[in-house]
Amino acid sequence: MNTVQKGFTLIELMIVVAIIGILAAIAIPAYNDYITRSQVSEAITLAGGVKAPIAEYGANESDWPGLVGPTATPTASQINATLDGKYSTLTGSIAGTYPTGTVTATMNSGRTSGTILFVTSDGGASWDCTGGTVEMKFRPQACR
Repeated sequence: MNTVQKGFTLIELMIVVAIIGILAAIAIPAYNDYITRSQVSEAITLAGGVKAPIAEYGANESDWPGLVGPTATPTASQINATLDGKYSTLTGSIAGTYPTGTVTATMNSGRTSGTILFVTSDGGASWDCTGGTVEMKFRPQACR
């Protein structure tokens, strides 16, 4: 009389475990890179929110403004800006002499550390974010 096999053999189970292990070894580093890229994109977003007011002030005054946090009262030569995020902070001033200037975003926590520089040479009409010390592979496509 023939017996019908029920369940999986040990070899079949070991093959499945090996396949899952190989997939996990590939997926976990890729997932960590995506997490780091999302944290770096916060700095890009924060800087994007202050680029237009900075450029408008520069066009009107032929000088760069100072940046103050949302709780401070700005003077005539300053503008309010939200500078702190969960993973990054923007510096409180713009380096350079109008029309050339640099805004620095510093990664202060999370999976990466370093700076991203937002540089303009035409009074804020266009910005370049390829400078700084954050690795290029973690930056959004527009900043590579």
